[in-house]
Amino acid sequence: MKVLKTLSVLLGLMALGLILTACGKQKNETTTTTSKPLSGVYKGEQDHDDGTEAPFYWAFRKDGTLIACVPDTDSYYGEAKRGTWKALKNGQYKINMHDVYDHDYYHLKAVLEGNTLYISDLSKKPAYKWGSNVTATLQKGVTYSEVKDMFNNASASDQSGIQENGYTKPDNASDRSSSDSSNSDNNSNADPDEIGRAIYSRVFPSEQVDSVEQDGDSYYVSNEYHSADSTIKFQINGDSVTYWTQGDGDSTADGQNEAHTISVSDLLGE
Repeated sequence: MKVLKTLSVLLGLMALGLILTACGKQKNETTTTTSKPLSGVYKGEQDHDDGTEAPFYWAFRKDGTLIACVPDTDSYYGEAKRGTWKALKNGQYKINMHDVYDHDYYHLKAVLEGNTLYISDLSKKPAYKWGSNVTATLQKGVTYSEVKDMFNNASASDQSGIQENGYTKPDNASDRSSSDSSNSDNNSNADPDEIGRAIYSRVFPSEQVDSVEQDGDSYYVSNEYHSADSTIKFQINGDSVTYWTQGDGDSTADGQNEAHTISVSDLLGE
């Protein structure tokens, strides 16, 4: 009887083990995974005011930055935008993007299926509407540097269009006077998103950047919490960058008490 009792206990434990193993397998099969990094060039279409379409290029880098543009043509001014992206789960991404020369900020969500990105507004009532069901397809024959050239040309065209239409002075520092042309040339190639990420890495080495956004002549870089003490303000002035952090012993936690200035080349290690 004792032998039978022991055998029953062993069989019960074995059955319990099989059940737990099966549950474990089922749980692993349904676990969500972080999306792979976005990289490469995608091409979509954007409607002009008259209803005609123009190609719209998205160029993503694995470091979490992107540039996007409508190339300049004889018929239309170009458009240039830059921003950041963040991988979510199961082929989903969050994109923050703004026009180089104005305050039009777009907060988007994207889903990658095969070689196609499906892009739409993150909010149901965004301040600046991008649209829904916008698609962009991976362009295997187009490089990031090629889009960068289109982006630079579109930036100059974008600025001309804004000035011709009587809008406010562009935010980008490339609109400086000719006396500061040397610094302007350097600054025109300085990507605020790349600079913001480099600054954040210096101040908060263990934190991940969520967004770099422009406000007038300043930029703000923050992590996912976007709190006052986790947000860094910085400005690009020619080939140098000034950013502000909370000073030692300061308890106000507004993150803008101590100024630091560094050259762009030193900051980026160029």
